[in-house]
Amino acid sequence: MRATGLALICLSFLACGGDDDDVPPTSEVTTELCDYAPLAPTANSGGTVAAGALEAGASERILHIPIGTALGGYTGRAGFISSAGSVDARKVDLPGTFNPSIGVTTAPRVKALALKAGGETVVIIKADIIFVYEGMVFDLEQRLGVEFAGKVMIAVSHSHSGWAQFTGHGPLKLGAGQMRDLVYQRFLDDFEGVAREALAKLEPAKLGVFADSQFDMDDVINRDRRGDNDMLPGGDNAGDEHLFLIRVDRTDGSPIAIVPVFGEHGTLNGEDNPFASADASGGIEHALEEQFADPVVILHLQGAGADVSPAGHGGLDCANKPGKSSDPCFSWTSEEGHGRGAIPTLMAAYDAAGTVMKDSLELEMITRSIETGPFPETFAIRDGTVRYDNFDPEQLPDGVVVDGSGALIPTIDEFHAQVGAGLCETAEPMFPAAQIPGTEGVLPYGSCLKLDLAAEILEPIFDIDFGVDETHPVCESTRTTISALRIGEYVLGTLPGEVSVLIADLVRAKSPVGADKTIVIGYSQGHVGYLLRPEDWVLGGYEPSVTFWGPLEGEYIAEQLIALVPMAMTPVREDAGEGSTRVATPVMVDPMEIDNPAQGAGSIPTEIPSVTWSRTGTPTTAQPAAQIPRVSGIATFTWIGDDPQVKTPRVTLQRDVAGTFEPVRRRSGRVVEDTELVLAYTPSPLQRSGPQTHVWVVEFQAVPWWGAAGLDALDDRGGVPLGNYRFHVEGDGWAIDSNAFEIVAGGVVIGQPQRSGGKLRGTAQWHAPKGWRLMDMNLKSNQPIPVRSQLVSVQLIGATGNLGPAAAVTTDANGVAQVDDNVLATQIKITDRFGNSSTVAIP
Repeated sequence: MRATGLALICLSFLACGGDDDDVPPTSEVTTELCDYAPLAPTANSGGTVAAGALEAGASERILHIPIGTALGGYTGRAGFISSAGSVDARKVDLPGTFNPSIGVTTAPRVKALALKAGGETVVIIKADIIFVYEGMVFDLEQRLGVEFAGKVMIAVSHSHSGWAQFTGHGPLKLGAGQMRDLVYQRFLDDFEGVAREALAKLEPAKLGVFADSQFDMDDVINRDRRGDNDMLPGGDNAGDEHLFLIRVDRTDGSPIAIVPVFGEHGTLNGEDNPFASADASGGIEHALEEQFADPVVILHLQGAGADVSPAGHGGLDCANKPGKSSDPCFSWTSEEGHGRGAIPTLMAAYDAAGTVMKDSLELEMITRSIETGPFPETFAIRDGTVRYDNFDPEQLPDGVVVDGSGALIPTIDEFHAQVGAGLCETAEPMFPAAQIPGTEGVLPYGSCLKLDLAAEILEPIFDIDFGVDETHPVCESTRTTISALRIGEYVLGTLPGEVSVLIADLVRAKSPVGADKTIVIGYSQGHVGYLLRPEDWVLGGYEPSVTFWGPLEGEYIAEQLIALVPMAMTPVREDAGEGSTRVATPVMVDPMEIDNPAQGAGSIPTEIPSVTWSRTGTPTTAQPAAQIPRVSGIATFTWIGDDPQVKTPRVTLQRDVAGTFEPVRRRSGRVVEDTELVLAYTPSPLQRSGPQTHVWVVEFQAVPWWGAAGLDALDDRGGVPLGNYRFHVEGDGWAIDSNAFEIVAGGVVIGQPQRSGGKLRGTAQWHAPKGWRLMDMNLKSNQPIPVRSQLVSVQLIGATGNLGPAAAVTTDANGVAQVDDNVLATQIKITDRFGNSSTVAIP
């Protein structure tokens, strides 16, 4: 989660003073205002763990979250900080002080894998959101029933373009927006729905696991993003070098689900992107899905993603874009490039996992809520040898963090923040009124903001209640959740936050089943921010800035997981949550007005409101053009629909097959309903003064969709099938279709022809200047892309017409086609293997 916008706010308050004379000693800090709920007894506790025949079921669905909901991950999307993610003057109540989302590209999804063996049933949920709110875990357990107490794991993609506004954690709302009941309940509805679907599909199965501790050493898939800790042992790793892949098949060998586990941030899209997207993880899943002829459910789970970035491939040339409102430049191409780059490695892992499949195994899951703040003694680690001195705000620190040998001083007296602190990044104070006294010049304590003092400034600005004061910590920061899931000889251990490589290495090294059988799952079961080892935390940099209980919190939580793992490996089913409590989900009252029914919903406008926004500008007509050329052509359809708080429309692409329009399907059997279809929404008028008209626009670029039969390689981009297509839209009790549009040949351009030595050379290129689909793994996709190493037809043309027959030529690696020259030739025509052609004059 990126919180750099907070630094700008804090700098604007440098002149603010503060009076610490009345700050109470640590002993007066209390959690008496926190509403805790006891954990339900772990289901099946008291029984015996034994191997049993495996059953599995999996399902997936698009998250039905209203467009307008804030996207999580970038504090810069707060409207008063910057215009990041803003495209016009719209004002929407739903996101509060954050800029609203405006549409969907690769739709964020939720997926579920249910496993059953030996009398135990567990459900793994993976969602495309920024982090897990702990309340989701327990609220979903309650919905599913007592037999699922302690048996539900929720993990997320950490997409920085996923829907947010679901957390009750006050400080984390700075990157996720105000919690809304409408949004939270929609999340739970979809989580419950997909879980029940997976459970209903349980059938005899077998499972295998592949492990690789030398994963992606050449940074094709991910890379290290934290240079601050390169001097630490293991700190200069190439990224998360551990890959695990869990393969789940039916007993006949047909795949049910694939679970690749490795860490990377969901940051291929920046804060300027206002479209919901599954980001890097979604690119991985889409690419892997289309390697199969059936809808295999792919759940990419995060490993150590805290200090790892995804390796993007492809992109757009934004240098000459005139502005985000008239010709926006969103680099969604990198998602597809990221997925394509990972396929060889992941398919090899899938094949390897297939050699070790088992149809009978032990299965047990245990979940525990653990205490974190506000008491310093809680965080003692390494058998109590490394600890906080105290959290006494009246005691000045000695300012010495490491000894003469560079080793961490084991008694830490710099973190005197009795209710927690954040933004610990540098040695210099960014907000003196809220700094920890006596830490100026001490890395990274100097910039720490005590939450109780920072809240006084930030709460009214963000219109967010931190739920903290000088004697009461943020309740959600006083508890977090960990789980251990045994699958045969393997164990999945969850950590509630952004797991660093060094923390994951620690858990694997201490695990009783060995590092090669210990699968660390980050961004799971809750969220405390970044999880770093103390030696890493004190080096400063961005990552320590999103923590709340200082340098010991990360390793303390890791040690709690290390202690939990052995319980999952015993032959006794234990109640791991006995006596523990979790923070109750708050009760919310939403302030939004909703148009239900919306005026004109399900109609096609004769005149499009002038405020209507789409990537290519306000449409001039509602219907798509009659003909759309391949590659460069974009079909656009506009209609009046529902208020997004009621329903986001489902739009699918259909094709005329023998006189009947049928859904376009991918190789996997999935319907084309996102990624290739970009959905944008505009309220009219932009700011509510009464009922609004809800205008929707969909765009489709005429290149092959993911999983197009025989056309899935990048050198097939000119080959989208010709014919008649249309958009089909389903709303709240209504459906409409666009006019048909015909995809025709086009999209080829010819670079400057050159004559030399009796030869004529022309460069065949595909060019989509306003496109957003990936055209090349290295070049910018909105620039001309060479038609490389492909058979083309070259026709020389003179004053009287064609000069002889066309020549069949294979282009070189730069797309150059070379033929014998003819001095009478004044034009050259190049036709690619799909029948797209272009003719240009020969200079």
